[in-house]
Amino acid sequence: PVIRGADELISASLVVKELVDNALDAGATANVERCGDWIYVTDDGPGLPGNADAIARLFSIQRPLTSSKMVRVPSRGALGNGLRVVAGAVLASSGALFVETRGQRHDIRPRDNGTSDITSTPAPGREVGTRIGLRLGQDIPVEDDVLAWSEIAIAFAEPGKVYRGKTSPWWYDAESFFEMCKAAGTRPLADLCSVFRDVTPTMAANLVGSTQCQDVSRDQASHLLAMLRERSSAPKPAVLGKIGELAQMSHAYAGGEIVVGTGMRAQLPFSIEAFVETLSDEDDDELVVLVNRTPITGEVNVFRQKSHQIGVIGCGLSHVFDVGRKPVRVVINVTTPYMPITTDGKEPDLRRYLTPLAAVIEKAAKKAKRKDSAGAVARVSQKEVILSNMKASIQKASGDGQYRYSLRQLFYAVRPYMLEQLGKEPDYNYFAQIVTDIEAELGADLPGLYRDARGVIYHPHTSEEIPLGTINVENYTRPAWTFNKILYSEKEGFFSILRDTGWPERNDCALLTSKGFASRAARDVIDLIGQTQEEIYFFCIHDADASGTMICQALTEATRARGARKVHVINLGLDPWEALDMDLQVEKFRELGGKRDRQLPVAEYVPRRWKDWLQTQRVELNAMTSPEFIRWLDSKFAEHADKVVPPAIVLREELDDRTRQELERLLAAEILAVGGFAERVDQAMMAAREKAGALNLEKIVRNELNRAPQQRWDEPLRNAATSIAVETLANKT
Repeated sequence: PVIRGADELISASLVVKELVDNALDAGATANVERCGDWIYVTDDGPGLPGNADAIARLFSIQRPLTSSKMVRVPSRGALGNGLRVVAGAVLASSGALFVETRGQRHDIRPRDNGTSDITSTPAPGREVGTRIGLRLGQDIPVEDDVLAWSEIAIAFAEPGKVYRGKTSPWWYDAESFFEMCKAAGTRPLADLCSVFRDVTPTMAANLVGSTQCQDVSRDQASHLLAMLRERSSAPKPAVLGKIGELAQMSHAYAGGEIVVGTGMRAQLPFSIEAFVETLSDEDDDELVVLVNRTPITGEVNVFRQKSHQIGVIGCGLSHVFDVGRKPVRVVINVTTPYMPITTDGKEPDLRRYLTPLAAVIEKAAKKAKRKDSAGAVARVSQKEVILSNMKASIQKASGDGQYRYSLRQLFYAVRPYMLEQLGKEPDYNYFAQIVTDIEAELGADLPGLYRDARGVIYHPHTSEEIPLGTINVENYTRPAWTFNKILYSEKEGFFSILRDTGWPERNDCALLTSKGFASRAARDVIDLIGQTQEEIYFFCIHDADASGTMICQALTEATRARGARKVHVINLGLDPWEALDMDLQVEKFRELGGKRDRQLPVAEYVPRRWKDWLQTQRVELNAMTSPEFIRWLDSKFAEHADKVVPPAIVLREELDDRTRQELERLLAAEILAVGGFAERVDQAMMAAREKAGALNLEKIVRNELNRAPQQRWDEPLRNAATSIAVETLANKT
C-alpha cells in the first residue's frame, strides 16, 4: 500500500480485484493473468455499454455517485469504489489502461481534473466480451501475489446460487432511501420506485405520479418507503443464495437478519457460510473473509489462542473460536444486500454477526475434525453414493442418452448401488431432494429428465390449453401480443367459470393452475414468459388459510431449483380479514393446546394476529357463489384491467399482413373463377378415378404400414393420391 486517498490505502491487489468484481457482478465468467508489467482481466459478458465518451466517464474519478450506486443488492460492489479506484490508481502512479470491448480498443488516460481522455481504435476479434489491460507505475508496487484476491473471487463465483432479483424496500432505512432519491436528481420518481421487488411501473406511477426524485422531502421519502413496504414482503435470508458445499472443505450455514439505520430502520437479511479444512501440523492457521463472494480488503489477523482455539482480530472482531487442535484453513462468506462498515473505512463490521459467525465456524470445524480423525472408519453416506453413481445411473435410465427418463426411473437406476453400499432400502423422498440440490447447482434440470404434467395453462383468445409437464414446458412458446397478465389459482374448478363467462378474454389474462402446491413446471412457465420482451404481471388467488398464504410467497421467492421469479407476482387474496368482511363461512379445523402442536407456516406479509387466527381457522374460495366470485375477482382486477395494445410498429405490420392475406384470398377467388378452375378439376378427377380404380388399396396400405409402422392408415393413401394426381396431369399435358 503506497498511496492514500479518501482516507484509505490503495494497493495493486485492490485495483485488480475491482476490475474482476465488476465483471463477475455483470454475470460474466472472468479470468485474470499477469504478463510482465501488464495485468489483463478478461470476461465473456455482453461488453461495456455506450460509446467512447460513456466509457471515458465510466473510468472517471469525478463521476458522480448516482442513485444506481446506492441500490442495495447482494453484489460484490457492496464494499468497493468500483472503477474510480482503478482510474485513481492509474493517475496516481502514471500507469496505463486500455479497454477492448464490442470491437473497439479504448486507451484511457485519467487527468488531474478528474475526467479521462480516451483514444479509440478498431479491435478485431474482440466483438464478444471485454478485455481490460492495466499497468501500474512505480508509485504503486505490484506484489508477487497481486492476483490472489481476484483468483479467490473467481473461484467462489460459480458454485451454488446467486441472487439475481431486484432490491427490496425492506433493505433501506429512511435516511438511505432519502439519499437515493436525492442522488437520482431529475429522474422520475416512478422510474426509481419500479426498481424495487413487486413494484410494477403502473403501480409506481399510481403511487407518485410525475414527481421528480429531487423534489422529495425527507418526510415524503419516509412515507413512500412505508408504502413500498406494504406492497412487498420482506425477503428471507434463503433468497440471497449461497455457495453450498465444497468438495474439499467442511461446510456450515446460518441465516438471519440485522436491523440498522435511523427512522424506519432497514431489515437486512444475511447468510453466513463457513468452510473449514484441516491442515498439516507444520502449517499455520489461515482465515479468508468474503463478503458477497469476494475477499474483503480490511485486515483480519488470525493466531492460536489456546491449543484448540484461534483468535481473530480485525473488522470489528476481537474474539476466539473453537476449531480443534490441528491447524485449519477457514473461509467465511457473508451474503447480504448491505454491509455496515466500521469507522476505519471500508472494513465490514463483522461484530454484528458474531453469534451466527461463531456457530458456523465451530460447526464446520467439528465436521472437518470428524472427517480427518485418525483411524476413523470411513462411512459412506446416501448422498455420496447418489452423487458418485449419478452419471452411470443417468446413462442406464436413458439408454445411453437415447430416451427421456422420469425421476422415479432414475431412482431405480441408483437403487442397486445404494442397496449394495448402504445395506438398506433407500428413501425416495431423500433421493428427490438430492436431485433438487444437484439441479440447483447446475441451474437446470438433469439432462433428459422429465416430470409429469401437474397442471395446465389456458391462453385467452386461442382457447389453447397446455399441460404443465417438463416436455411441454421445454417446447412452450408464449403467443405474441395475446395476454399481458396471468392468473394463478390452486383450484382448477374456478377456471371453468371464468372461461364460460369470457373473463380471460375480457382481461387479456391467461389462466394457470397446478395440482396441489405451486409446482415446478408452473414456476418454469412463469420464468419462460418472463424472459420475453412483452410486459407481464402475475396474479395469485388462494384460500384464506395458512398454506394458501404461502403459495404467493413460494412463487415470489427463489426456489431451490430455480432463481428468483422473473415476473412481478401480485397477491390478490383471499385473505382472512377480507373474508370476514365479506361474511363468508369460517371453518374451524383444529384445536390448539398440546405442547406438541405444530405451528403451521404462514406467509411473511400476514400480520401477527392473523397468523395466530390461521392456525385454527380457514375460509375457502369455494365459500363464495359463482356470481360472488366473479364480482370479487373483478373488483380485485379493476386497477389492472388494461388490455393488450401492441406498439405502433407492431400494429402497422399486423395490418399490412392481414390486408395482404385478404387481397390474396379475394384475388385468388377471382382468378380461379375466371379460369374455370372448378370445371377443370372435375375433368381431371374423372381421369384420376379410372387410374385409382385399378389399385388394390388394402394391399398398398398394409405394405406401407409394414414398412413404416409409425404411420397412420391414411398416410399411404395421401402418398398414392399425390402419385395419381401428378400422373393424371402429366398425361393431360
